[in-house]
Amino acid sequence: MIIALLTDFGHRDPYVGMVKAVLYRHGFNGFIVDICHDIVPYSIEHAQFMLYTTYSFFPAHTIIMSVIDPGVGTQRNILLATDGIYYFLAPDNGLLSCIKNLVDVWAVETEAFKNASSTFHARDIFAVIAARLASSGIDAIAKRQVHEYIHTPFPYFCLNNGAIVCRIMHIDRFGNCILSLPNDRYPVPLQKAVVHDRDVMVHHCKTYADLPNGAVGLLQGSSGFVELCMRENDCSGTLGLHIGDGVTLVYG
Repeated sequence: MIIALLTDFGHRDPYVGMVKAVLYRHGFNGFIVDICHDIVPYSIEHAQFMLYTTYSFFPAHTIIMSVIDPGVGTQRNILLATDGIYYFLAPDNGLLSCIKNLVDVWAVETEAFKNASSTFHARDIFAVIAARLASSGIDAIAKRQVHEYIHTPFPYFCLNNGAIVCRIMHIDRFGNCILSLPNDRYPVPLQKAVVHDRDVMVHHCKTYADLPNGAVGLLQGSSGFVELCMRENDCSGTLGLHIGDGVTLVYG
């Protein structure tokens, strides 16, 4: 059994280690995989991108615990969901909107967690539920089925007067800017990108090596989304881009 973790906790604090400790303390004896703990703090869209592009690579029955939770301690629900292959645990804040084929969604009953910290549900509630699910199965979780939960658009993009308006969902360590435009919606006639009110001419390419030095490219990335990129250079740094920035792709 695998429990996969996705959080915005970072690596400076002991939070990730404490979550793992609770998983083991409550009887989990399988493998823990860290998807990412460097989600932009509070960013649901960044977390959606990471979840959407990774979960299907795991073996069936993996439990994917995604805790990006600006509403921690409030009355928001904790959701447990399945698509028939994987289990997903996440706050009810729109994060699970990126999983399109969910067949069951439940709100977890949390009355038994009255002593949980109001600021660290990942440790005090999520980890206990995940360990119990892994060791005893779905029937061991107190829950109620829900049909209404928060949805947020994923991926966000729209057509607007001969242009495609989208956002930067992720920037990898090479500086490639991954846009909220799926590869299958990528129109080759695009001529430029508008970023921070600046026009940037773009080259269509299949590989990074296709680009001339110093040029900005558009390509269909391995994540399933279009990338703004450069050859052996940091595109985000060169253009001054950050996760969440808007990008407008303009036809010729």
